[in-house]
Amino acid sequence: MTPIASPSGSASEPKVHPAVTYPGEVLRKAVHLASIAIPLAAVLVDKSLLVMILAAVSMCLLLADYLKLRNQGFKIFFLQAFGELLRRHERQGGITGSTILVASAALTIFIYRQETAVAALLFLTLGDSMAALVGRRYGRIRLVCGRTLEGSLAAFVSCLFASAVMLALAPRFGWSLSPVALLAGSAMATLAELVDMPLDDNFRIPILSGLVMELILPG
Repeated sequence: MTPIASPSGSASEPKVHPAVTYPGEVLRKAVHLASIAIPLAAVLVDKSLLVMILAAVSMCLLLADYLKLRNQGFKIFFLQAFGELLRRHERQGGITGSTILVASAALTIFIYRQETAVAALLFLTLGDSMAALVGRRYGRIRLVCGRTLEGSLAAFVSCLFASAVMLALAPRFGWSLSPVALLAGSAMATLAELVDMPLDDNFRIPILSGLVMELILPG
């Protein structure tokens, strides 16, 4: 990416992409899908240790966001490296989705029981990714907040798939799960992705879907 002159004539301003292209969206969501490693780690790694690791990673990402906002040289480097993957507000100095995802994963694992946290994070990883990819490629029927029916259905089906996997694994890990709780969590995850709220969807999807499941599950 070649820096271009800013409106004031400064050649040090980084090029600003108008929007994430569909190939860029695919790559962005491929990175997002890689975060499936977090719920897998929640099964295999000690809870306290994993929360500390994720908290440390989120602080490092937050530092990068701060430098992107305050240091012009770092901003140019950051946009040259990742500009094609960033939303407009992220390129303009906002906190990146990756930072929020890692921080919300740490909080989700900290406040919820293991099975709830794993399910909620799977909903985030799979549901949010499929909503974006299917919605942008095949979406025709518009709903609210720029979302499409096709994208929301893809999110819901993906969450149901994750729920089926969770139910199949529940006896092996001694998880207290129920189809009703997982269905409600899937519906909430889909709704949280559909409707724009003040909080980023990387935060609201696992927190809200996890809360719904915790309210339904016994114990």
